[in-house]
Amino acid sequence: MRIAVVGLGLLGGSVARAVRDRMPDARVVGCARNEKTRQYAMENGVVDEATAELAAAVRGADLVVVATPVDAIAHAVIEIAAADPNTLITDVGSTKSNIVSAVVADATAASRFIAAHPIAGSEKTGVEHSRADLFVGRPVILTPSGFESTGAVERVADFWCSLGGNVSHMSADAHDQLLAISSHMPHLMASLIAGQLPPEGQAIVGTGWLDTTRIAAGDPQLWTAIVGENRTAIVNSLRSIGRELTSLIDAIETHDDSAVEEMLRSAQTIRLHAVNHESRP
Repeated sequence: MRIAVVGLGLLGGSVARAVRDRMPDARVVGCARNEKTRQYAMENGVVDEATAELAAAVRGADLVVVATPVDAIAHAVIEIAAADPNTLITDVGSTKSNIVSAVVADATAASRFIAAHPIAGSEKTGVEHSRADLFVGRPVILTPSGFESTGAVERVADFWCSLGGNVSHMSADAHDQLLAISSHMPHLMASLIAGQLPPEGQAIVGTGWLDTTRIAAGDPQLWTAIVGENRTAIVNSLRSIGRELTSLIDAIETHDDSAVEEMLRSAQTIRLHAVNHESRP
């Protein structure tokens, strides 16, 4: 089996490492524009081959995993399908609606592309932070368009399962709405909180501030692209939390401590349930 990974950052590099670790008979080809990235990937056993040329990377591949920034995924998928209409294609993007809509406009690409989002990673970027176990036990959401060729969705689901992921399915719109709430809006809020810290406070921050703002260390360019691809859902989520923030300010100003405690207790319960759900096998 020949698997191509387009984009060798944290996620793309981790896909490549996971394939080499869990699918020893597969040959992994990495595609990256940056020469230092390709050199690192080869010298550290991330891939078997590395090239800057997309057509060369995907030629003859059984599966291509697109791990570029989200605003470049749809174009890459269409280009890959044109270069090799027989290969299956999936991705790792954290937004889905715009990508799926753009791809289904191209019949060849629509029949070969199964959109996926492995919910894994960290604030770190770059192939040097990639790990073979990144997807083990992590949710992987597939958002099929309905235009895929027979058996394509099942084959891509099997692939992500083979890397250790827990695969589920939902619509692209539902995915983007949920991710705006659970990932995209929290990242922006963490960035706002980090931005409130004055220089004189930097030497005395505690673990609470560090935990709350950890994701604010993510790549600004990458996250700007995510915001642009999921703009409506993120705005709706921010407006909702804005209303909650206004209510909290009112409760604090009017000494309504019972309302403050109720908010804290409700949030505590939701977080405990989410953590318990994540820890289940």
